[in-house]
Amino acid sequence: DALLLQLTNTAAYYTYLLLLLKSVVYFAIITFCLLRGTAACCNGERS
Repeated sequence: DALLLQLTNTAAYYTYLLLLLKSVVYFAIITFCLLRGTAACCNGERS
């Protein structure tokens, strides 16, 4: 039973870590676009 609890905690931890990582990458891409000052980077050619 303790093993199951450990497994659940690990799964929740990695899920949280994955979501956090995804947010960081997304934020980094947006920041990169803003710093370059090119709206075309994020919006594509059409606007």
